[in-house]
Amino acid sequence: MEGLRQIWCQQHRSLSQLLFLRSISSKIFVKGLAFSTTKEKLAEAFSEYGNVLNADIVLNKAKNRSKGFGYVTFAKEEEARKAQMAMNGKARI
Repeated sequence: MEGLRQIWCQQHRSLSQLLFLRSISSKIFVKGLAFSTTKEKLAEAFSEYGNVLNADIVLNKAKNRSKGFGYVTFAKEEEARKAQMAMNGKARI
């Protein structure tokens, strides 16, 4: 019984750490990207709104090019909201 409790505590601790880590960053979905957009260009375009931790572009593996959307992760949720409001409807990156 003690072994099960330790496993549960380890899993619970991992879940709480995950939730904590998730709460200190904020990821936004970005669509309408040009097929030529790179991770660097995406990060640069959004960096004026805050600290960009990561920029990812989803690729079509068969064609080895962008699918036209991606994700930008900010350090703070407020930065993500600000970027989302400012970039909504803007021209392609």
